[in-house]
Amino acid sequence: MSILSAERLVAFETCPRKLAWSERYAARVSLMAALYRALSAGLKADRHPDQAAANELMTIASNPGLDIYNCNVYAIATHFSWLAAILATALRNAFPAPWSDFPDLDVENPTPAPFRWRGGLYDAGDGIPRRIALVDKWSDDRKASEQRGWRTVGEAAVLGVPIAVTAIEIGVSRDKHRLSPWTRCYRHPKNDVFRFRRMNSEEDFSRAWKSEWREDSGISTADWLAKMQHDGCLDAVQTINVPPPARRGDFLVRMGEISGEIEQSGETPPMRLAGCNDPLHGPCAFLKVCFGSRPPSPELYQFQRRIQPSVRIPTPSGRSSDAVSAPSPEAR
Repeated sequence: MSILSAERLVAFETCPRKLAWSERYAARVSLMAALYRALSAGLKADRHPDQAAANELMTIASNPGLDIYNCNVYAIATHFSWLAAILATALRNAFPAPWSDFPDLDVENPTPAPFRWRGGLYDAGDGIPRRIALVDKWSDDRKASEQRGWRTVGEAAVLGVPIAVTAIEIGVSRDKHRLSPWTRCYRHPKNDVFRFRRMNSEEDFSRAWKSEWREDSGISTADWLAKMQHDGCLDAVQTINVPPPARRGDFLVRMGEISGEIEQSGETPPMRLAGCNDPLHGPCAFLKVCFGSRPPSPELYQFQRRIQPSVRIPTPSGRSSDAVSAPSPEAR
């Protein structure tokens, strides 16, 4: 039985070549993928979620490495490790117990091509299937994208229940740093007060206030989060509930069809430019292969072929455990 996940669906629909090469070649990890994996480690840690998240990101930066070049990799990894740490702490403050993955599900009906679904959802202790979406800004367009994409629709179709999508605004990226209250404050040079947002005005702080990255501030995570709450910045976390599609069976059939198409794809499938920059994982690791002057073979660009092909391109929540059978749409 083939293994299918939302990440495989998205990767195949946006660029079959990206999926094939991701599963056949070892590659460095994009900043966003590393952030998701680090956050997952913090959410599932038995204790000290901030340390677990930060350590995971620095471990990824060491091996296999971050997919960034011509910059201070250590400084950027440190910045993202602090971001992962505070996000994990904020979410675990809301749901204190360690989060867990939802198990794999065998989907055999109504699809003519059965598959094993490897989800990317968490159980935060309330039994509600939940996925995390890290976004620049939670706009109407991004909300619609998350509601109608495979990362949500695929999960809801398989489980047959509503999915809670928790979106967290982490700010725009400039020079590979995220600009948001999670990462940056403003500090007054005379009284050492730090703030994020003016309470009675939409104007920016005066020039006397100096911006400061969290990793350079010396401010504890608890104090930072308390000030974010005081300044009304925790509205950066929003949750919506997305029900299963009305014709759930049609989506399961299509998912089975795509699973079959993936299995039949060749060594070098056609490229699609839609997959060059994914909003979740960032730039494709194989951009230089497709856009380079040499033939489109990853091995010509120093990519190492995996000893065993992997069907587990990274999912935000990590790996699932034992598989169980999913009820048919009629049983829900």
